[in-house]
Amino acid sequence: MENTRFSEVEQAAAVPDYARYDRIWQRVAPGMNPYPQARAANQAAEQTVQMMAPPVNGTSQQSSAARNQLLMLPGAESNPCCMGSEAQELSLVVEGFAQEEKVDSITYMQLARYAPNRSAAMVLRELGKYAEQRSKELGAAYYLITGEQKKFDSAGVVLPRLPYRELLRQRYHDTACNAFNYARAQDATPDPCLQRLLGTFSKESYRDADQVLKLLAQLQ
Repeated sequence: MENTRFSEVEQAAAVPDYARYDRIWQRVAPGMNPYPQARAANQAAEQTVQMMAPPVNGTSQQSSAARNQLLMLPGAESNPCCMGSEAQELSLVVEGFAQEEKVDSITYMQLARYAPNRSAAMVLRELGKYAEQRSKELGAAYYLITGEQKKFDSAGVVLPRLPYRELLRQRYHDTACNAFNYARAQDATPDPCLQRLLGTFSKESYRDADQVLKLLAQLQ
């Protein structure tokens, strides 16, 4: 429940057992010490629990030093480790991607009406659904980063008066460029969760571009 509050002793006791993870790693590569900070954090957690546990006579041994030590433990900081301040610099980029995917979703749906056969129309509608889903997930990511909920507009999206083949050609280039830009944005952020999301969308956009390429190949 959101209103549940844990005591400082309970919070310290809830710190993950980093020493256990370290022992597992040592069995895999005994010559390496990959988690020196985790070991120190685990020792600090154990010491904090001991310092803050109430004695037999019921008097409190909590001290400001113990509380400060607790705040230094991993995960105790108020800033989230994912979709937090490290992702703030790309919040406008995320917003732009979400808007662009929303427009792309409508573009694919409109393009499906020009398809020469049912199977091609089905592929284009599926690509539109993929773009719509990416827009929603990017909107959710934007909310996680900023706390602001956005609605992305697709009104006024009209396909240019071009032959179907030329429209597919534009779709291929736009989708492949989206994939490239997702990859560039992934490299630009230190936020691990935003990196994963952008990397996933880069792969999906390249996959979608391949689908458009196959549709073009059917017209040869």
